[in-house]
Amino acid sequence: MCKQAIKRLLIPFLLFYAIPVNAVEKEEKTWQEELMYYIEIDRFNNGNPHNDGVDADPENPSAYHGGDLEGIIKRLDYIKEMGFTAIIISSIFATDESPYSGGLVEDYRKVDEHFGSFEDLQGLIAEAHKRDMKIMLDFMVNQGESAHSVSKDVLIEEAKWWVEETKIDGYYINDADTIDTEFWEDFQSKLGKKSENFYLIGSLRDNQEKVIANYLEAGFDSILNEHFYKEASAAFANVDQPFADVTKVVESSHSNSPFIDNNKTVRFTRNAIENNQHPGNRLKIAFSYMYTIPGTPVVYYGTEIAIDGGKPPENRPLMNFQPEEELIDYISKLAKIRDSFPSLTKGDYEVLYEKDGMILFKRSFQDETVIIVINNTSASQKVKVSAAEIVSNKELRGLLTGNTVQDANGEYEFIIDREQAEIYEIKDKTGINIPLISVFVLVPLLFILFLIIAKKRGQRNHL
Repeated sequence: MCKQAIKRLLIPFLLFYAIPVNAVEKEEKTWQEELMYYIEIDRFNNGNPHNDGVDADPENPSAYHGGDLEGIIKRLDYIKEMGFTAIIISSIFATDESPYSGGLVEDYRKVDEHFGSFEDLQGLIAEAHKRDMKIMLDFMVNQGESAHSVSKDVLIEEAKWWVEETKIDGYYINDADTIDTEFWEDFQSKLGKKSENFYLIGSLRDNQEKVIANYLEAGFDSILNEHFYKEASAAFANVDQPFADVTKVVESSHSNSPFIDNNKTVRFTRNAIENNQHPGNRLKIAFSYMYTIPGTPVVYYGTEIAIDGGKPPENRPLMNFQPEEELIDYISKLAKIRDSFPSLTKGDYEVLYEKDGMILFKRSFQDETVIIVINNTSASQKVKVSAAEIVSNKELRGLLTGNTVQDANGEYEFIIDREQAEIYEIKDKTGINIPLISVFVLVPLLFILFLIIAKKRGQRNHL
């Protein structure tokens, strides 16, 4: 009873001081505002053991492990609570081998029986839509020279069929540059986007900027940012690494979907472990940056719980749903902040300070500015920035740790602990540290409440 009463008293304070709520009702999300989660169906969650098949073998990294569409449905709330707005699911199509052996699609209108049925897919889409989440399919086009190869016209017809029959929200195309840009222009034209919120994203084998630009012009909404992945792996998997190279990528790349690992790479956690670093701390820094820079992040299943794995297929283990909550809570809070401030999804990006693993940058959109400070070093850091570069005579209020920074003599002084990040909103000066004051008020109230409850219990026991 005591614990429940304390929780009821705490909740209003935590909600009030955590993240500001925008007064204006939000419209339907644009591409930039989405937050994407990629799922390997077979490795995520087994919702129906009856469809595992005799060839399922969880000990074999190249075999089926039992995950299915029903399993995803059962975990939609888990994904939603982390702030993800769209889910990409790996290829659902039946192949002539296991999905991890380079198998070729046998039938573009048949769901692999290991994953469930067509009705299961419809159920997943319906349940996701109830939660205001989108479902995108990984649509395999790289069939090579084989008996199962299909013509480009057939590929387009099959893609149209799935849109019309299931109401999916988009496609993810792996290695889209195995087919020329003219095909994708035709694909977009004949597919006929149902709305501005039907998305086409992809990855490329050739990640030269001019190639990326050509595929974006051909109709792709976004291309996975391989350059960001390479530089982020170097910068964030270890401490005391500079931001200079990853910042250059953010400022210059045409790619607009950052990621830190996926089905083609070793896990970010593996990189951290090889550097003798704690994966949780390293992931917090990586997510803090990835969620606050321009672009639409794509998070690979399990990265939020620091899943480990080497080169494919060892990077695709079964999901573990009994993780440490700290990292998930941190990522969820970042997602809420990102969703609350348009400047973090639509705003300009300007670096105000960058040196030896410490970065301070601002995102600005219309009359809103947010300041992000990330300390990727092994020691506390202090940085002073001229008020002229931010705004004069204001207060910067932290959204992650709650500390405040005020304009003092034309400067803002930021003090950040090692391996920490903070996101600041700009407010009028109050001269009051609101989180600190709330603690001074809250602690006595909780103590008084405890005494009252203890007294009542004592009276009952006496009777």
